[in-house]
Amino acid sequence: MSEVAHARPRVVYVAGFGRSGSTLLERLLGELPGWTHVGELVDLARSVAVKQERCGCGKLFTDCPVWSAVGELAFGGWDVPEVARLAELRLLVARQRQLPRLLRHHRHPEADPAFSALLEEYQDGYGRIYRAVAEVTGSDVVVDASKGPAHGVALAGAASYDLAMLNLVRDPRAVAYSWSRRTLARPQAGGAPDEMWRISPARSAAQWSGLQAEIELVRTRGWLRSSRLRYEDLTREPAAALSGALAGLGIDLPASAMTHVEGLTADLGTSHGLSGNPGRYDVGRVQLRPDTRWQAGLPARDRRLVTAICLPLLLAYGYPVLPEDHPHTSKKEHPMSDAVAETPAHRSDLPLVSVVVPTRGRPELLRLTLASIVAQDYAGPMEVVVVHDKEPADPTLAGLGRERREVRSVTNDGTPGLAGARNTGLRLTSGEVVASCDDDDLWHPEKIGRQVDRLLADPHLLAVGTGIRLLMSQDRIVDWPGKEELVSHRRLLGSRVKELHSSTLAMRRVAFDKAGEYDEGLPNGYGEDYDWLLRATRVGRVGVVTEPLADIRKDVPSWFRDRADNTIAALEYLLDKHQDFTTHRRGHARVLGQIAYAHATAGRRGEAVRTAGRALRRYPGAPQAWLAVAGATTGADPSRVLKLARAIGRGVS
Repeated sequence: MSEVAHARPRVVYVAGFGRSGSTLLERLLGELPGWTHVGELVDLARSVAVKQERCGCGKLFTDCPVWSAVGELAFGGWDVPEVARLAELRLLVARQRQLPRLLRHHRHPEADPAFSALLEEYQDGYGRIYRAVAEVTGSDVVVDASKGPAHGVALAGAASYDLAMLNLVRDPRAVAYSWSRRTLARPQAGGAPDEMWRISPARSAAQWSGLQAEIELVRTRGWLRSSRLRYEDLTREPAAALSGALAGLGIDLPASAMTHVEGLTADLGTSHGLSGNPGRYDVGRVQLRPDTRWQAGLPARDRRLVTAICLPLLLAYGYPVLPEDHPHTSKKEHPMSDAVAETPAHRSDLPLVSVVVPTRGRPELLRLTLASIVAQDYAGPMEVVVVHDKEPADPTLAGLGRERREVRSVTNDGTPGLAGARNTGLRLTSGEVVASCDDDDLWHPEKIGRQVDRLLADPHLLAVGTGIRLLMSQDRIVDWPGKEELVSHRRLLGSRVKELHSSTLAMRRVAFDKAGEYDEGLPNGYGEDYDWLLRATRVGRVGVVTEPLADIRKDVPSWFRDRADNTIAALEYLLDKHQDFTTHRRGHARVLGQIAYAHATAGRRGEAVRTAGRALRRYPGAPQAWLAVAGATTGADPSRVLKLARAIGRGVS
């Protein structure tokens, strides 16, 4: 067995009942400097490693480089008897039924030497994991959101790590509402769909009361540092709530540690959490809103029953008895609540939104994309069609959907390429609004709702884009807000307009009657979205929600990157098709410059210089043409110049 040499890490153990917001809490804590989060670590040995479930980064457990390194450091790998032994030991020492025995053991450890030996073995196994996580991630504090109080007590008091308990509590009526709802499949499942279960409000209330009573019993013992945090406070005043709760554990946070939280928004990096709700897959800026749908959605009979069962602790935790006394009622919910990002309250007056996602060879990124689409806080119905291009459909993707968020997987029956795939999805859907998203990009939760509001407010709009965030690398993000709320045809001739990226567009279906479908005659399908927009802006209005609401990955390869001949053929096709480029000197020079640059990357220096000359005669300031000239005449590698341009959020489009 490998030895782990990292110093004794501090562990913050999140205890509480399911669907109470622990995923949100651990994600916020995991962004603190020197902190990392591991999700529900209790599931590692009993299900994650066995079933090859997905890490928060989207990869299968053993494919994740972080968890692979942790396993190698802790045990020499995950497929070893020590890991299976942890699952056995949990049944012997860490189940809820063992809590009385655990409490007795902490008072009189000498009274039960056999139990003490098992407990020491259990703590040693988890100690190896905690210390390996700390060493691999370079962290001093590990956040474990396993939630069960008995499991937390079983791990407390070890010599190899320092564990404290943070009790996250949520209004039990909100919890009961969440548990009673039809929920989505667990997206971490690596194989067949694995749907989360439901329980009745009465059972939820009884279990909530029992578990919280156990946590209070543990807290009153005094030998385990503990603190309490309400979900409602966390989503209304996140910075203050986190600081106060951690101060109760003896952890003082400087103001500089909370830079990822600004008001009611938070910036989240890639997660490596295990189990938990789909919020584990969210990356970027998220809105923090309390989920109060239970006040309208939980039937009055169930509300009264849950209130009666939970009344003593309800009052002790400061919750009002009557829902109308509950402050800050909101119709929007936080998408990362452990109430499992459920479908918002239905509104029959909102149109069906059909989302078309073309894909090829990106199964892990695709699942992250779908999670961000399904998690939209839009109150109307949505359907998602994944169109596989040059690969078989994946029926297991249906398990990522939920009520009024159906996900279907089909194959492209049109011309191979993006244009054919988009048209296939268009023909298989029926929504009044059609949205497109690439298989490696991510939507912010409010994106579709904001776009539909804009379309409903302006019946003359054919399509709406949004501002974007460019994910240049793991630690570099460039905000690109929209510069104008309406984009004219002439503006689009002069600039590609990043805010009208294919992953931002929400279009009326009638727009395709007016502008036509995507052009499957485009060579290699390159620029199919730009071509469609040029046609759409001739026959109607195209707008932008200027706030960045989509994350566009620039840190993964594009199918068209480094394929110069594809680019040249498609751009020349566009110039022949859209003759009005000749009426816009700067726009014409831009496209000619792109063609010249593509020639330069392909090593055709003479053709690059000749085409760049044409561009510069049209507009001497065309940057793409100058890049081509530099590459062709000096021998400088144009791809390096492009990489530098992309690093500052530019590019040559």
